[in-house]
Amino acid sequence: MKQLIFNTSDFIKSDTVERKIGKFEVDIGYSSEIAVSFKLIKISDDKVYVSGAVDGHADMECARCLCVYRHPVELFIEAEMDFLNGEVDIDEEIRQRIILDLPVKPLCNQDCLGICPECGKHNAENDKCSCSSKNDEEFAKNRWESLFKKNGR
Repeated sequence: MKQLIFNTSDFIKSDTVERKIGKFEVDIGYSSEIAVSFKLIKISDDKVYVSGAVDGHADMECARCLCVYRHPVELFIEAEMDFLNGEVDIDEEIRQRIILDLPVKPLCNQDCLGICPECGKHNAENDKCSCSSKNDEEFAKNRWESLFKKNGR
């Protein structure tokens, strides 16, 4: 659903148009609650200057422990855009900037210990497992050994 499409006719009365959307729909693969507010200034017959803010969060899955957490989304956007066929669409610009702002390897926190490879328990800050092998270098070296023996290596 396109929410931020502006036509040249929007600039007939004034060279400035403002728009606020409390719940901006963006398809980023995660559920999200994002609000946007933008100001557009017509600088010529075929160009518009866009400035605005994106604020909210996206629910993401931690790459270490697989828990869902809320990742903040806070962006300020300034861009000069062209009118194409009499309109300027800033939906795609916002979507791409949000995607670029999201982490490639999302972490619920920098100290997340993830899941224990031996017992499978989620190692939260106050609830760590007592497996001795998770920090054992020998375990790390030999954890794939059984696979290699089956393949005759």
